[in-house]
Amino acid sequence: MKKAMSVRMINEYGAPSVCFEVDGNAAFLDTEELDALIEELARMRSGMRPGVSDTPSRTHQYVMEINPSWYTELAPLFDGAALFFRHSGLGWTCFALPADSLKKLADALDAHIHEHNTMQPHLTLN
Repeated sequence: MKKAMSVRMINEYGAPSVCFEVDGNAAFLDTEELDALIEELARMRSGMRPGVSDTPSRTHQYVMEINPSWYTELAPLFDGAALFFRHSGLGWTCFALPADSLKKLADALDAHIHEHNTMQPHLTLN
């Protein structure tokens, strides 16, 4: 049985692009076109039901970005801040956090920092 859709990287030695193949029809996307598609798919997904879960799954293997670039600024349209994170595959994502959510986030991060700073080293004997 043939797969209905396949996605693969092509032009590995030239300008990279992605080939989408659906029922024998192919589309080739360069990085700019792929970025636009990812953004549009995210917009569409946000309106679909069921929605994305409010809590992270404990069993899903998430792609983890190590030490991502981030940026924050006061949000001009409400009492809060805009928090941006850079993901190497998804690009920059922006989250608008109201003031009460910012306080909760700061408290949670402070708790993690405190826990990290007070961890006792584990002694391992051989």
